[in-house]
Amino acid sequence: MLKEKLLEYLKNQTSFFNPKNVSDIFSASDIADKFAIKRNTASHYLNQLADEGVLVKVNTRPVYFFHKKTFELQNYSLTNSFYHNLMEIEKEKPIFDKKIDFFQNVIGNHGSLAQTIEQLKMAALYPKGGLPLLLTGESGTGKSFLVQLLHQFCLANDLLTSDAPFITVNCAQYADNPELLTSHLFGHVTGAFTGADTDKMGAFEAAADGFLFLDEVHRLSAEGQEKLFTFLDQGIIYRMGESNNPIAVNCRLAFATTEEVGSTFLTTFLRRIPVQIKIPALNERTQAERKQLIIRSFFEEQQTILKTLVVSPQVINILENRSYKGNVGELKNLIKIITAKSFTANQDKPQIPITLHSLPNYLLAENQDSTLSEAETFLRIDGQNSLDYLLEESEPEQKRIIQSYEKILLTYVNKESDINTSVGLISREIDYLFDYLLFETKREQKHDMLLFITQHVRQMLEKIESAYQISFNGSLVYAVSHYLFQRRYVEWLPEVEMVQLIETLLLDVKAKLPNSYRYAEQILSLVKTSLDIEVSSMDRIILSVYIDNLGYTKETAYPKAVIVAHGYATASSIANVANRMLNELLFQSFDMPLDVTPKKIAEKMMQYIERNDTSNGLIILFDMGSLKEIHRYFSKETAAPIILMNNVTTSLAIAVGEGIQRKQQLSEIPEKAINAHHYQWEIIKPQTKKEKIIITTCATGIGTAVQISNLLEKSLPNDSIVKMVPCEFRQLRDPVEFEKAFSLYDVLGIVGTANPVVENIPFISLEDLIAGIGIESLLEWLKNVLVLNSQEEFSNQLIRNFSLDRVIQSVTILDTEKIIVQIEGFMKQLEERLGQRITNDRKLALYVHVSCLVERLIRNVPIEVYSGFDTLKECHKKELKHIKETFSVIEKVYSVNIPGSELSYVHDVLFENTEYVSDESDF
Repeated sequence: MLKEKLLEYLKNQTSFFNPKNVSDIFSASDIADKFAIKRNTASHYLNQLADEGVLVKVNTRPVYFFHKKTFELQNYSLTNSFYHNLMEIEKEKPIFDKKIDFFQNVIGNHGSLAQTIEQLKMAALYPKGGLPLLLTGESGTGKSFLVQLLHQFCLANDLLTSDAPFITVNCAQYADNPELLTSHLFGHVTGAFTGADTDKMGAFEAAADGFLFLDEVHRLSAEGQEKLFTFLDQGIIYRMGESNNPIAVNCRLAFATTEEVGSTFLTTFLRRIPVQIKIPALNERTQAERKQLIIRSFFEEQQTILKTLVVSPQVINILENRSYKGNVGELKNLIKIITAKSFTANQDKPQIPITLHSLPNYLLAENQDSTLSEAETFLRIDGQNSLDYLLEESEPEQKRIIQSYEKILLTYVNKESDINTSVGLISREIDYLFDYLLFETKREQKHDMLLFITQHVRQMLEKIESAYQISFNGSLVYAVSHYLFQRRYVEWLPEVEMVQLIETLLLDVKAKLPNSYRYAEQILSLVKTSLDIEVSSMDRIILSVYIDNLGYTKETAYPKAVIVAHGYATASSIANVANRMLNELLFQSFDMPLDVTPKKIAEKMMQYIERNDTSNGLIILFDMGSLKEIHRYFSKETAAPIILMNNVTTSLAIAVGEGIQRKQQLSEIPEKAINAHHYQWEIIKPQTKKEKIIITTCATGIGTAVQISNLLEKSLPNDSIVKMVPCEFRQLRDPVEFEKAFSLYDVLGIVGTANPVVENIPFISLEDLIAGIGIESLLEWLKNVLVLNSQEEFSNQLIRNFSLDRVIQSVTILDTEKIIVQIEGFMKQLEERLGQRITNDRKLALYVHVSCLVERLIRNVPIEVYSGFDTLKECHKKELKHIKETFSVIEKVYSVNIPGSELSYVHDVLFENTEYVSDESDF
């Protein structure tokens, strides 16, 4: 216990450790005095902690000890835990020393709050008492917090004395009583009003030489605002009841409001407030900032309950993506409630789990359709790691990118700013960074935004490859996409000296790698336009060096080909189809307005020629217009031959593209394309032919029917004419409904979890497909619509798609391997209790049914109706009891409780005819 107390004490005190001027509070003797223990006892524990690498020991006289992790978070990394003197520690200080910013612990200080903090500093540092400021923003955005931080900033920078007062007045309390407000703000003299028996000092005088904060200032009437003018203009006030005795007051002034300033305040009032700052709402802040605010709130709760918190990633994900009307304030209160709920339920345990069960019911209802993830690690907050450490660990990719930036610049400096000797080492660091982003980051985080960025980067690279007739290495798409995806969140504002160094390095890279720089610049300019991502000089350096190292090849030179057509997307559509049919990006497209002039078209073409390599010729396909008229406006200085062709169609474009691919002579391409471009026509008379379908169904709802349909569809060949149609079970049992819905189709059969018994329509159960015994029947249905090779392919695909784990994976969101193991154990115990073996077909049915049952219970949507429950309970009491007791293991693993209605359906799967189950339920 004493050892832990010493550690906690040094963790807190290390924030004040300065190697240039070390206080004796870090010596063993001073620490011994602090804890009233013997010096050798203190030394014993302190040396133990140093041996463990938790503390750093400096072997001077006296010997000093300080907390290593706290020092590193606030200063720089240390290579050892033992040093002979303080000079050795100072030698490890990096070249690029991070300047400590008072606001560095404010989440978003380099992101959404960067401009806010800069304005706060500006207001504070302005000479002669600073500038009055007005903070606006929704309730709960942190306006009061920032004003308090601004007061501390003034204290830390000696703008105020250490005993300077901080006075807060909530104007809402005086909205309906302007006289009371005047008295509270400016004070009063005896006799100023009834009951004024003595002189009284107001808030302005109380805040003299300090800070006065007027919150909810929009609640002031116009008269109330006007009473502030004298102070704002002249720095003096008058106590209520006297007008000839001005009192000079020197105090800093801040206002806050949740209202729009234009509709609430007098223009004359706003004119006197030079600094007006809008605080962004929580929903306007970045994803990374919202996650950090969540971590900080849980950290603060852990400091209160003093027990380890273990927070589920699903909880963080739900909180991070929710919309908050009350902003940060609402988020903090919600996390307090969640923590309190779990603490109450687990107060006797050494650690408090924060899981989905800790969330309020309304949060679970809001997220009932969300897909749960079991891949991310839990967040552990145990008091041993600082908040800064937890925040950094929550975004390791962004931290790694910043480290690479600094290593690249440090390499350049260490090589005396010589690009020739440093470019190899810089390239190696960039490779390490991209390898980390590609292979070591969490796979489950590759979400929709990454896919979106990857798709656009691929299109950008294809454009550049086509324009410059080069071919990039295939991995460039994924490397650039992962880098841009993670770089969006990076908050890195280098100091002035470092900015100058970056620009110098960029110029050297541009001079040494001109082609790679040109391609990188092209990519990043498209990124900025298409993906709305701001690019930096470091991005240009990294991408230029990476492209050069990865390499690219000059392709065999093709003539360029362009399609120009009038209409919204005519040219684009023809070009897209032709490129896809040719399996190569040959055609660029230009969609023109209907009223465009030939001159404008010619200008567009000249711009294209300037920006692309057309040295091997250019073929332009038009939809209509006079070729001579357009060509008249072409520049006479065009070096490459140009072919103009009229009346473009998709087939003509494909014929031209095939000529380019076959490397025909430029002059041969149009002639052969036109010869191959014959017009044909034919009259096709309509035939009456029913579409062939297979119906999928499930007795307990449409959800599983859809999944069965998807699995069957994936098994069919791409050219199959058979369609899969999921259908409600009750609709199939009603002959009238069935005839109405399917009279226009040729129904080959029905596949499902239960047989609806439709006359003259064959049925295959899902269990038979899983067991493999239903595949022959299904092939029999399809024998007239699938060729022999397709039947074999279909059979193999069915076996793969309808394996037990694939089916369960399709109909539930549960971990397939885990649930199958649990159900297997459930069936073994049940066989022992019943003293009989469960047949294979019933086991297959149980695997699917119980998987869906557990998911329903987790989502809190059990089947609550079972027709004939009382009779079943009376006649099969023993069997139901065995099922309930055996199911208790699954209940414990998934923290669920199976109701009697669900027990009855399990009983039916085991013992009864399951051709029909109540249609009230739903998977």
